[in-house]
Amino acid sequence: MNSAAGAQVIVKIVGGLGNQLFCYAAARRLALRTGAELVLDVDFFRSDVRYERDYRLDMLALGPHRVARSARWLPRSLDLRWWRVKRRMALLGWSPGVEAVIERDAKQFHDELLRKAVSGKVLLDGYWQDERYFEDIRPTLLQELVPRVTPVGRNAALGEQLRQGRTAVVHCRRHHHRLADGSRQQPRGREGLTAAYYQRAIQELRVTAGVDAVCLFGDDPGWLEQNVPANVPRTVVDWNRDPGGEVLDLWLMTQARHFVVSNSTLSWWGAWLAAAPGARVIAPRRQDLEYWVPNARDWQEIEW
Repeated sequence: MNSAAGAQVIVKIVGGLGNQLFCYAAARRLALRTGAELVLDVDFFRSDVRYERDYRLDMLALGPHRVARSARWLPRSLDLRWWRVKRRMALLGWSPGVEAVIERDAKQFHDELLRKAVSGKVLLDGYWQDERYFEDIRPTLLQELVPRVTPVGRNAALGEQLRQGRTAVVHCRRHHHRLADGSRQQPRGREGLTAAYYQRAIQELRVTAGVDAVCLFGDDPGWLEQNVPANVPRTVVDWNRDPGGEVLDLWLMTQARHFVVSNSTLSWWGAWLAAAPGARVIAPRRQDLEYWVPNARDWQEIEW
């Protein structure tokens, strides 16, 4: 489909790496379908006082795009408020020259995005956490969502082990908000995924996929290590701690063939981007947790 001259798909990139990937993938699909220029708006990261995330997509081999960023003149907390005001203005249609497509409810699928025409500037503002927004460009994303620099050393060696298919990736998300003292806060509402969930999922992969070892990822891999069945060899992946280390963790996860995912966008992408034939993914059935991403349609869901 040809797009009008000067047509742009502008997408607000927000959150951690997993969320950034969802934003990019949905916008990339729309830009590809319509022939529009893809623009990544990264202003969110200049004022993310809650999580202190950083823009990480620049570490990946993305397709054609332009990055839009502007200087911050206000204190960070006020700048974040101004960012939210601008979002509200877009929601009300007060952004001259820009058609805003706002995801009003992140838990609802907005199928109109799949058919969206782009004749000028279209702004996407949302998380777009559903594979249906981009599953038809999966081959493209498999080529683009890889590190720009080839992993080496310990990561390269573990990647080779994972590609053998006998070691499963297991990911946990235990903590959420960063408090003023730097500590992490447990999620509101129901407790996180239980030890029983991980034990049941690992056993399922041992029986049905011949898995005989696990690699443990997440924000509390020590907790995972304590709850993995004692007779299962494990590797705790906790060495990618430099800024951007999550990109290397993501790459490592994509090298595996079998997965136990958590309510984490990063583990979601690790499993979804794995291109090995015969991949098996165990995922928790829909969770009443503060954060939840719909599972891909071919994943095996189990109770937790």
